Amino acid sequence: MLLSLAAGLFATPAWAEKPIELAQRAEMDRVRAEVAGEIHLSAFDLVDELVYGWSSEPVFPEPTPVVLAGVSVPVGLGTGLQALIENHLSAVLGANPTSNVQLAHCPQCTAMVVHSGPEGTVVTRGIDNPRALADLGAATGQHALFVDIEAEGAWLVLRARITRLTPALPIVWSHTLSTSANTPALLREPKGLKSAAEAREEYIDALHGRGPIAVPLRVTIRSYKRPPPSNGGIGPPPFVWLQSGVEIATTDAHAWTTSIVAGFTWAPDTYQGVLGQVRINRLLTGRVRSRTKPNLHAFVGAAVITVWGPATQPFQENPITSDDILALADMSGPRFAFGAFHAGLDLRVGNRIGMSTFLEMIPHLAQSPNLGDYVRVGSIGFPAIGTEVTLWF
Repeated sequence: MLLSLAAGLFATPAWAEKPIELAQRAEMDRVRAEVAGEIHLSAFDLVDELVYGWSSEPVFPEPTPVVLAGVSVPVGLGTGLQALIENHLSAVLGANPTSNVQLAHCPQCTAMVVHSGPEGTVVTRGIDNPRALADLGAATGQHALFVDIEAEGAWLVLRARITRLTPALPIVWSHTLSTSANTPALLREPKGLKSAAEAREEYIDALHGRGPIAVPLRVTIRSYKRPPPSNGGIGPPPFVWLQSGVEIATTDAHAWTTSIVAGFTWAPDTYQGVLGQVRINRLLTGRVRSRTKPNLHAFVGAAVITVWGPATQPFQENPITSDDILALADMSGPRFAFGAFHAGLDLRVGNRIGMSTFLEMIPHLAQSPNLGDYVRVGSIGFPAIGTEVTLWF
């Protein structure tokens, strides 16, 4: 008997849930929360559409106080959604005064009142019994707003009506709006409400902004490291480049992009130059480019640069001689063409403006005594460092 009792105490209870049942319940809770969130957003969308209609075609010719009589929501979503709808409706109406609907507070309207008469005693909310309101001294002739949100199959339906607080409770305005549960909410801002057609047009414009082709306008400053004093070189001055071209996204997520640009530089009596550049960009912050948060890209690229003018003498492979200095004195200068490879980081804000920096190597001038190295990795030196500001169109 003792063995049987011990086995009963330490055995797993028959009602304990199995791991698969716990996983199913967790998945059910996740799906329930997801559906509830979609219903919340759809209900907000219907409220936005309601207030937008009032702003376009006001019910009243001038601002009129209206008591919010009540908000009903689908059974099972609780009073939380009801409070959210009330708060959202108040916020949207406050942000759109052109609707001419001003929510007013009426304690007698929402309180439970007892009215006795020859017919009997009635216990109701004051707003449902205007005769009781008149007995309490509350002003009649005001208006009450009723908002009912219901789930009918795959549709979420909003029914709104405005009644006059007189004994007959006449309805002065009513309207019904509906949306499919499969339709994403527009998520409109409370200020400057737009119609569904206008919001859809803005959405399409935003999608067009994520098209595969963009035009960058870039200002680049390339600075070159001066050689060690023992070399006796003077080093080239910084070069300011204006570049533009085309950037092409290889995927809809814009995780990989390729740009081809051309540019020129010009400083009076100092230097001139042109370049062609190809670059490959890789998104580092996520798998999809964000439209609301900064995006960080890493890039590698190659450029072909041609420069000429008095200040371009340090781009030669040999040390600068006295003859070279005399050539600089009479404002003449040679022409140099070379290839360069660069790598860097690009931070883009709002997908319209970007700031980047990069290191550049020039294989043709790797042994030149006229250039130093900002960074050296093994046998590879980077004599140039660049900063860029880019606008995309």
